[in-house]
Amino acid sequence: MTKILGLYHSVRDIGKHESCYKKIGDFSDGSFAVIVRSISGKGATVSFNDKEIPLEEGMILGKNAILSTNSSLVEVSDSDENIYRLWNDSQLCIEMTVKGLTIVYFGKVHYEPSNLVKIAAHHKYRTSCWTSKSTTITIEALAPDLDIYYSYDSPIEVFEYDECGKRFSLFTLDAFQYCIVQYKDGKIKSRYSVIEQNEISESDIRRLYETYKMPFNWGYSVAETNSKEKFI
Repeated sequence: MTKILGLYHSVRDIGKHESCYKKIGDFSDGSFAVIVRSISGKGATVSFNDKEIPLEEGMILGKNAILSTNSSLVEVSDSDENIYRLWNDSQLCIEMTVKGLTIVYFGKVHYEPSNLVKIAAHHKYRTSCWTSKSTTITIEALAPDLDIYYSYDSPIEVFEYDECGKRFSLFTLDAFQYCIVQYKDGKIKSRYSVIEQNEISESDIRRLYETYKMPFNWGYSVAETNSKEKFI
């Protein structure tokens, strides 16, 4: 039989069509993954099975691969093209959680939902709580036990799950509000304390947009910013 390009001829052919990608992590639990879209600066790494290597653009990360930005700015997208922008000294990992495989992150992280589909799933900040995938949000670590949440032009609920997997609400942000949350060890319902909630100042709104929405911080050229599909 003449070999036809594109046909599988044996199990050894599985995955060959994506041999251009470097895949790091555990992919045995399904197709949930993130791809590294851009890296600005140097020093970003990925760790898996106690082995750390430099992070590269185009890498596909699976479960338990820990992305560390160190002194870099890193943008990744998930399987639904939701965008995560991680500032210096931030981390991201796909973990098995109470709600299944979930992207968990820490540090200074900005999230932009996909404009392709309506997503009903959630994502989680490591020392805080869960938020919906349908709304833009920025979360920054102020201290090891103190996080601040910023909403943009839509309200957003922040919630958690107790030891029995029951969801409970922690707080809701109206448009352009912030909330400072303190974290401590203990039973889940007593872990979080709302320290302060208020309107975001004009100067902070400007800082958030210049930091997390300015395309040149995230490895984009002028030509790329003209493409609505490339830049949010």
